[in-house]
Amino acid sequence: MGREGIALAGTLIADIGYTIDVYPKKGNLAWLKDAVPHTGGLNNLVIDLARMDETLPLKVSGMIGEDDYGNLIRDTLKQYPNIQTDNITRWGRTAVTFAMTEESSKQRTFFYDPGTTLSYGEEHIDFDRLDARLFHLEYLLLLGRLDEPDESYGTRGARVLAEAKRRGMETSVDMVSEEGDRYREVVWPALQYTDYLVVNEVEGSGTSGIQMYDEEGILEEKVWEGLEKLASLGVGKWAVVHSPACGYGLDCRTGERVKVPSFSLPKGYIQGTTGAGDAFCAGVLYTAYKDGSLAEALYTGALCAAHSLSRPDSNSGVEPLSQMQERARKEWEA
Repeated sequence: MGREGIALAGTLIADIGYTIDVYPKKGNLAWLKDAVPHTGGLNNLVIDLARMDETLPLKVSGMIGEDDYGNLIRDTLKQYPNIQTDNITRWGRTAVTFAMTEESSKQRTFFYDPGTTLSYGEEHIDFDRLDARLFHLEYLLLLGRLDEPDESYGTRGARVLAEAKRRGMETSVDMVSEEGDRYREVVWPALQYTDYLVVNEVEGSGTSGIQMYDEEGILEEKVWEGLEKLASLGVGKWAVVHSPACGYGLDCRTGERVKVPSFSLPKGYIQGTTGAGDAFCAGVLYTAYKDGSLAEALYTGALCAAHSLSRPDSNSGVEPLSQMQERARKEWEA
């Protein structure tokens, strides 16, 4: 009732981005160049939202270390007046991802050091400070203690989402692409308390158990089948799968299916793919917050992702929404 803003909790990461000449086979050498430190993880989504709309209140909870990487995250978030950071805990070592982007394909690979952020738990989430209309938790499968079992809710993360819903907030989650079979034990419990799920085709396949893609690309009928499965697992409002070529969404209440293709971008436009998925998620969540339609959400997600691709880092490409909409009208939709 009268709530404003989006609360975001989860893994705050410092990214060290490198360009590599080629991804090496085991035992071989790759050249690294252009090392660029910047913020990553949940920071991407927070900053994308802050850049889209400077009037949108954003409240952040997470853990960063008492080190230079923690200072980088703190100082970066403080550049945005609409980001509230007083529920960020400082302890130990900041999580760091070493992101390797292959020069020719722009495909990236991540090497992750979690630092002490795996200790982040329910006791670090102050819901009185995070009171908002929408509560977002990420990344499932990377949350350490919050991914652990809980007797009543399945996982501790699910307990956190249930508490957010009890307080009257809508909820959303995101996750990481992981090799293995932890989706059922970690992700499934959380979906029962999730209104908006935004994942890529790899995560959607792992969670639903339905293979949505092959070497040739997306298997569209399998995507729809997978989205129906995600709805049956508990997603309350929108289940969304994004891929490089297209976004797919299911309204879990009405059964409406929506497909929105990605923008056709000019040759040489893409400077890096790190953070594009977070940008897509930002577009979807912003539209949900503004009570827009599922079709509008997928379009805005594609718009944010396209702008994210224009920069080599993970979050500086997103601009105020009106500017991005104008650019799309003039350059990509003519």
